[in-house]
Amino acid sequence: MQITRNSLDTNPGPSDWFTGSVYIDAVAAPSDESAVGAASVHFTPGALTAWHTHHPHGQTIWVTEEVGLCQRRGGPIEGNVVTWADHVTDDEYAQAPEVNN
Repeated sequence: MQITRNSLDTNPGPSDWFTGSVYIDAVAAPSDESAVGAASVHFTPGALTAWHTHHPHGQTIWVTEEVGLCQRRGGPIEGNVVTWADHVTDDEYAQAPEVNN
């Protein structure tokens, strides 16, 4: 793994991707070794993204302050990120193949 200091400046988000004031800091760029890219994106109040998709691997978003909303066009806001069920019992855990190896 190679760790380097980000030498790129903060850039305004392009107007064909965003409305309002949005600022982007590159964190990691895709390379020959990894298709993963990462950016820190700051939205000022009222700023929005254009409708878009991320193929083929999707997108992971970490909201670090305020509130982020996710919605498919024409659908409801998707606010529930997890639905919890019952606890794993000791018997279920003991039966897991990884535990018995």
